[in-house]
Amino acid sequence: MRTMSIRHCSKATKYFASLFILCVSFTSTNNALATFIDFDELDPVYDEVYPCWCDNPLTDQYLSKGLLISGAWVVGLKPFNSMLTSDGATLSFVGELPTFFSMNVTSAHDDAIIINIYGNSGLIATKHTSGWLAPDVEYVPAIPNELFSFSSTEGIHHVDIDGNYNLRTGAYIDNLTYTYSSVPEPSSLLLMLLGLMGIRLHRLRAAQ
Repeated sequence: MRTMSIRHCSKATKYFASLFILCVSFTSTNNALATFIDFDELDPVYDEVYPCWCDNPLTDQYLSKGLLISGAWVVGLKPFNSMLTSDGATLSFVGELPTFFSMNVTSAHDDAIIINIYGNSGLIATKHTSGWLAPDVEYVPAIPNELFSFSSTEGIHHVDIDGNYNLRTGAYIDNLTYTYSSVPEPSSLLLMLLGLMGIRLHRLRAAQ
């Protein structure tokens, strides 16, 4: 009986180990499907006589990742780049629409950054970061690299980013991340695998 118990224990251990590896593989694969852009692979080139933040416009550099950009530039020196928006930058998603996006936002002028999110049906939501918003709104100093995120089950068609002061420049954007509904949630996957583990363990015990 002891020998059989040890054998079943060994089978259970191997089974659990296999499921764990499978779970890690699925999770890694799903994470790989998420898109991350930090602009660091771009190599800005500035005018030698009159260098300007406007020398390197962003347009279709990330079209292969399903993103078009207008009203913004890549600034910095590789590999410490970021995106600088004008007063009216737009992130447009091409092809499959993401259901979640996040980014780090730094106001260029301590004002609030207004973010309008659109789906195929029109405006979904209007949000804003910290920073000066209006005289009748409590002032909260702009937070550098403030994390902004938003999700929508209908999909996100495009995002408008505006500085509240309506100046030539608005915000520095970095670490743009977006995911799609076709990517399963890791928590659901884990629950499914744990359920399979429980069923297998029950069968192994019953066979003893």
